[in-house]
Amino acid sequence: MAFVYQNSRAALATDVAAGRAPDTTLLGQNHLAGLGIDALVHDPVLTRRGLPRRFARVAWNARELLAPWELWRVDAVFTPLATFFPLAAVPRRLPTVVVNYGLSLTYRRSTAARRRLLAASLRAASAVVCLGESQSRLLASQTGVVPRTVHLGVDERFWSPRPRPEAAEPYVLAVGKDLARDYATLADALRGLDAPARLVAHPRNLAGVRLPANVTAVSSVPWDELRELYAGAGCVVLAQRREDYPYGSESGGLTALLEAWACGRPVVATDRAIVRDYSTERTAVLVPAEDASALRAAIEAVLGDPGRAAALGVAARAQVEREHTTRRFAERLAPILRAAAAPRAK
Repeated sequence: MAFVYQNSRAALATDVAAGRAPDTTLLGQNHLAGLGIDALVHDPVLTRRGLPRRFARVAWNARELLAPWELWRVDAVFTPLATFFPLAAVPRRLPTVVVNYGLSLTYRRSTAARRRLLAASLRAASAVVCLGESQSRLLASQTGVVPRTVHLGVDERFWSPRPRPEAAEPYVLAVGKDLARDYATLADALRGLDAPARLVAHPRNLAGVRLPANVTAVSSVPWDELRELYAGAGCVVLAQRREDYPYGSESGGLTALLEAWACGRPVVATDRAIVRDYSTERTAVLVPAEDASALRAAIEAVLGDPGRAAALGVAARAQVEREHTTRRFAERLAPILRAAAAPRAK
């Protein structure tokens, strides 16, 4: 099985093996050997090294057409590349399993011609894997493809409960760079709050957002520092736009949600379909989208009730250990990969 990711994972795989990084975005690849599947990582030739900007965009799209012809000793491919890859793999008779991050929003934004192309490409795949039941239903209604649902997993060994530094004031933490993040509403909710807040977000997420004085923001931190940020948080907030917001992905926020849960932290999150696919009232507090007053009230309620906050964190960690580890993701993915590879393996 070849795993072809959106971006190179070579450096990450090295850091994971050394214990310096979580294996979440390897999507179970490193666990498949223990399940009897030889899974390698393949970086497409066109995007292995940096190119001048005028060529990079062309190479980014063209890699989907050429990558299937780079893979001669595999039985199937697992990839989020869905615009051309499954169709380009048909002449090779190379089965493709597509994992869906945000195809429904891509479909919604696309022209009629591009919608037809995406639907045809997904029909050419051996299977399409969605990360939540709501995501599967939406993609099926748009394209007619019947996806399989496999809930995402995180590296629960790396993201684990750690003691909060003594005498350190608990703070509100928000992590994420998906375009559907709603830092404007979060800033309004945090303004005047009697607690500090820390954001880890891309500068484009904060463009035009006026952050209050009690909020500090950085664009990125090393993995071990992010783990310590989770440990010190009194509340982790996942604020997102409404369901019909056209940018980001419909699965956006899942990684941050599961990281916070794995670290045993209480979470306040925007009530979106994909979040409801994972959450219960025992594991997260859900609030309406783009409602700063409701978001602030939920944050204050969690910060003001340490017993409830601890109970949310304990229940969330238990759910991750039971359902949402990368090993569990690989176990659920393995039968789908075997079924896809079966015709080539004969």
